[in-house]
Amino acid sequence: MTWVRIIWLVFCLLWIAAEISLARRTRLNSQSESENEVRSQWLLWITVVVSLMIAVIFKNFAWIPIPIQYLPRQLVALLLFVAGLYVRYSAVGRLGRFFTTHLSIQVTHELIIDGPYRWVRHPAYTGLLIALVAAGLAMGDLLALLLLTVPSFFAFKFRIDIEEKMLNKKFGTSYQNYRKTTAMLIPWLF
Repeated sequence: MTWVRIIWLVFCLLWIAAEISLARRTRLNSQSESENEVRSQWLLWITVVVSLMIAVIFKNFAWIPIPIQYLPRQLVALLLFVAGLYVRYSAVGRLGRFFTTHLSIQVTHELIIDGPYRWVRHPAYTGLLIALVAAGLAMGDLLALLLLTVPSFFAFKFRIDIEEKMLNKKFGTSYQNYRKTTAMLIPWLF
């Protein structure tokens, strides 16, 4: 195993451990979960895992190689990966006690519009998407990158739609005004 693969393995294991820890720390009572919320969470993680497995298979075919030499591509991908996780955990940290891995609006919930939320309404998903783009870039094949990111993007979008309805119901006009000034997932694009 090369040193680059060892670094990727360590980063991915740390990321998995962080996500498991986050899910355990923020787990809600299962009675408060709606059926849509449970489905959206399972859909999200199954889509990411299956997309990752399919992308790993297709990277070996190298049908559409990314024309960047191996080491520079890996360096850019590692930096993007770290940046994506930084965005995700900055968003989680900014939400503080309001963050849960299960979609929920708490009685004392406040609308957070600063920190990473000043640029996008769902920066935790943005960070995950950046990390997935980085992983796809590291694989070195455009088809693998697309197979990893496109299905994941739609799973994020499905979950975001549920979350947006909940936030709109709780915050009404304030949330509608916030929506007009910020992108959903990708600054200045979407």
